[in-house]
Amino acid sequence: MREVRAGGGTAMTRYGTAASILLILLLVYAAVMFFPSFAGFAGDGPMVPTAVVALLTWGGFSVLTLHGLRRALAVRRGEENRFDATVFWTKTLSLIGALLSIVTAFAFGFGAFASCGPVWLSGLYHWVGLVGSMLCFGAWFAAPYLAREYAGEAGQRVERPGWGRLVVVGAVVYGLWAVAWLVGWMVLRGSIDAGTYPTAAKSPYQLPYPEGQRSWVIQGNNSHFNHKGDEEFAWDFRRQCGTPVLAARAGTVVDVEDGFEGNGKGKKNNFVEVKHDDGTVAKYLHIQTGSAKVKPGDTVQQGDALAEVGNVGNSLTGHIHFVVEKGGDSIPVTFQDVDEDKGIPRTFEHYASAK
Repeated sequence: MREVRAGGGTAMTRYGTAASILLILLLVYAAVMFFPSFAGFAGDGPMVPTAVVALLTWGGFSVLTLHGLRRALAVRRGEENRFDATVFWTKTLSLIGALLSIVTAFAFGFGAFASCGPVWLSGLYHWVGLVGSMLCFGAWFAAPYLAREYAGEAGQRVERPGWGRLVVVGAVVYGLWAVAWLVGWMVLRGSIDAGTYPTAAKSPYQLPYPEGQRSWVIQGNNSHFNHKGDEEFAWDFRRQCGTPVLAARAGTVVDVEDGFEGNGKGKKNNFVEVKHDDGTVAKYLHIQTGSAKVKPGDTVQQGDALAEVGNVGNSLTGHIHFVVEKGGDSIPVTFQDVDEDKGIPRTFEHYASAK
């Protein structure tokens, strides 16, 4: 006779329902990773192969999860001989999902970052992958408890993982994640002495991208990477390639180069240079090949389109490298539309233009 639990239904039916719900949630999560990956085909460079691998990875995971779900649904219908297979697949798929999430967060996240294409895709891979890995590890830990709770006598022989194992895995995985971000932040953040900058309220500069749009600062002033020396007071604003680069301040265009292609160390750069009425020169680097909207001698107003964002020269991803120079040396400036941080954009922060 089948064991009956309080609340109606057999123990196996209740377990099959619980296991099915867990596996359906894994399928939904896989879909969140799978379908947005098609956006990667709009990019170039590493983004396209990254999207292909992501589709194969999460598509394959979905097929395996459907395989496990069939067994869980069979148990729900009363096929108790499928119990052991269902326990195996709920645990195994949860663990596989956690491991694939970590690969997605770092490998796929970087592949989508180091490209021109949708800027949100790398963030989705990274942050959803990290949160998803936590949930999948939790499901892996909880799966045996579901069996012991709902499957009656048969569930009591399912081995439960110890808390120590979960703590160790979590400490190693997310400790390394925290260290990676901390090292990146320390290398790129720079050291800012706000007292050496002009007051933001009187600044003649605004952020060099369209009104209301937010950009992430990859690298700020005086970093330990390559914003130092003559380039000490430069910013890298991450932007999607092909979007407008706008004049941060009115002036006269003095030099334009948009004929170079390719990115990487040693590659030549594209740029627009605009001279202001006080003799300073703003430089907008890494513009897209053939995208310049202005030529030397043109007068531009604040907010006028100069070119389009690119990934040309010594560049890893689509972004605007912005710097103001006087006598060939970079100088500290602030932005009137940056309300926080005394008008000085900081590394790893997001800022919206107020044009």
